[in-house]
This record gives sequence, C-alpha cells and structure tokens, in this order.
Amino acid sequence: MGVAKKKPKCVIDYNTHMHGVDTVDQYLSSYPFIRYTVKWPKKVFFCLLQCCLFNSYVTFSKNNPNSRKSFLDFMSDVAENLIHSSDAVSSPSSSSDLLHQNMPQKMTPLAGLMDN
Repeated sequence: MGVAKKKPKCVIDYNTHMHGVDTVDQYLSSYPFIRYTVKWPKKVFFCLLQCCLFNSYVTFSKNNPNSRKSFLDFMSDVAENLIHSSDAVSSPSSSSDLLHQNMPQKMTPLAGLMDN
C-alpha cells in the first residue's frame, strides 16, 4: 500500500474543530437573508445580523434544554418581539417636531472660519 504519513498538528486541529463551522453554515444556509441585488454594505449587515441571531439561538437552546424550538421559530419570535416592542415607542407627531427637538435654535459661526 504505502507508507502512512502523519498529518500536521494544524490539520488535526482544523478537522477537530471544523464541525462547529459546518453546523453554523448549515443552519445559516437554510434561511438566507442575503439577496443577489443587495449592495455589499447591506450584505455585511445582514450576515452579521444572521450570525447574531444564530448565536442567540445557541445561547437560548443551552439555557432552555427542554425547549424544542427550531431556528426558524426562534427567528420568527425575535421578529415578532421587535415589531411589538416598536409599537410601544412613541413617534413624533410630525417631522417638524423632530427637527425642532434635534436642531439648535441659533446657529453661531465657528471662530476663524468666517474671518476670510
């Protein structure tokens, strides 16, 4: 047959710990957030959001071992809670109210900029 070669330690470590990466990829590929028409900043945002959701799901599953909630159900619950919690936030009555709340009443020139 041939002589058996020993694998380098880095290859053994990679193969040992690769299972977690494969599991995450499997979960995240089942429910893709990213669409082809989205520009790259949005792709990065949605990728990070999806990773955060998966980490939250793993934490939830470890803290609630008797729960049999799927990742899809977990994401749906998070979305529903975000929607319902945004109902509780009061919105300004008009855009002019928002403008007056965040803008100073009087604009003063910065020293040195207007001297030219």
